[in-house]
Amino acid sequence: MRTQHQRARRTRRMIALPVAAAVMAGGLPARAAERTVELTSRGGYQSHRLPDGATDVELIQQTAGGCRFGRTWGFDLTNKELWVDGGCGGRFKITYAATGSGDSGSENASNSDSSSNVGAAVAAAAVIAGIALIASHKDKDKDRDDGWQDNDGGWQGRQIRGKGGLCMDIEGSVRQGRPLIVYGCNSGANQRFEWTRRGELRVGGMCLDVANGNPQDGARVIAYPCNGGANQRWRAWGGEIRSQDSGKCLDIENGRARPGTAVIMYRCNGGENQRWSW
Repeated sequence: MRTQHQRARRTRRMIALPVAAAVMAGGLPARAAERTVELTSRGGYQSHRLPDGATDVELIQQTAGGCRFGRTWGFDLTNKELWVDGGCGGRFKITYAATGSGDSGSENASNSDSSSNVGAAVAAAAVIAGIALIASHKDKDKDRDDGWQDNDGGWQGRQIRGKGGLCMDIEGSVRQGRPLIVYGCNSGANQRFEWTRRGELRVGGMCLDVANGNPQDGARVIAYPCNGGANQRWRAWGGEIRSQDSGKCLDIENGRARPGTAVIMYRCNGGENQRWSW
């Protein structure tokens, strides 16, 4: 009997093939390629630059530490970066769109004598990548081992605890513009977060958002409709949660672990009020 994962992979192939065929019919030399890299954090943050046209990264073998997506390893397709932290080490399969001739182990796509052909190939590769990512999102997330799990097409989040055992909480209820605070843990919907493969922290169908993209210390964090902005992308760095936009940390304002205290952005300092667990 074919497993659900096998069926999902077959579905992705069926979706991608018509687009690939259309590209080939148009004479564009785009193709999918894979390469494998090994990366180990050695207790600290390490990164590897992804090749041009990268569309996905998969951990295929753990070689050190406890590797959990979004916590001790992850990737950012926009910034072309694969990263590990907290002792995680492993072999990673990188899928990317190559152009022209050349082996699949090459870091960069082959050069072309015609700049227009290269531009067209990259555009076509982006179309294929987008469709493949949409088709694979649901089953990819179910395969993760980090505890942030999708459930029947929706998602099931978890609490994020900070100093004093208080939980991150969208004040009152999840509505646009409501601030992020800490509050007594109560399993409410406004305290259950999903960390997506895009680096978003979702709660109640909205995203944690650094208000107005403010890069300054003290910037407010609010619930806001997800829009893919850099101020809605986050990275776990040990027990810290850092903005991919400013590099600053989620911090309990003034270090006061009391119900109702705002969670703000502040330069990372390793303080207890910037340490989170989930």
